[in-house]
Amino acid sequence: MRFCTALILLLLSSSVLAGGTAKAQINTLFEGYMAKYNHFLEHGVLPNTPELYTDTVMLMSSRSKPSVITLAQMNQQVQVFLSSLKADGVSYVKWGKVSIHQLDDNIALVSNIAERYTKTGTLHNKVGASYYVYLIDGQWKISAFAIHNAKNTLI
Repeated sequence: MRFCTALILLLLSSSVLAGGTAKAQINTLFEGYMAKYNHFLEHGVLPNTPELYTDTVMLMSSRSKPSVITLAQMNQQVQVFLSSLKADGVSYVKWGKVSIHQLDDNIALVSNIAERYTKTGTLHNKVGASYYVYLIDGQWKISAFAIHNAKNTLI
């Protein structure tokens, strides 16, 4: 009986630790995301690393129906998007909130609020973004995401 109890406790604790590790890795992915975006806003160049996305990515918003694009297309669209933010006076972005819900060992739903700021530190706007992330070869990557109203973020 003691052995069974000890085994169950060991399995439960390893499951909790594994979940914590996954959350830490996913947080690191989204820290890298913001660092990459802010590097572009400051220097006009999108760094090659960290690689944020899977080989194909589904994206959607209230303005565009779901579409699947390649990694190269996604990186190009990110540069166009960040250039438009820069033209609107945005000088840096940060996560206001990040919520990670692990769905399985290799799949998680991440729902965030991105805050965009001007050079003076004035809040330009907020936007909600929800992502499906997938664990591939030990690395969490974004496989799908939707941009939406910040009020509808799953936090």
